[in-house]
Amino acid sequence: MNKKLVFLFGLLLGGLLGWVLGILSAPQSGKETLDTLGDKAIELRGKAEEAAGRVRDEMLGPLTSTQNLDADYTR
Repeated sequence: MNKKLVFLFGLLLGGLLGWVLGILSAPQSGKETLDTLGDKAIELRGKAEEAAGRVRDEMLGPLTSTQNLDADYTR
C-alpha cells in the first residue's frame, strides 16, 4: 500500500510540475498568461456558483427561501 501512495504522490507532483513548467514556458508574455489564468478563474467561479445554485435548489426543493423554514414545514 505504501508503494502505491508513493507512486500516486509522484504522479501528482510530476503532473503539477509539468503543468507549471508548461505555463511558464508558454509563447506568451507573463502578463498575457496571468490575464488568461485570471479569465479562466473567473469563468470557473461562475460555473461553480451555477452548480452550487442548482444543488441548493435541488436540496431545498419547493422552498422559496430559507427565512421561513418553520412556516414551510408546519402547515
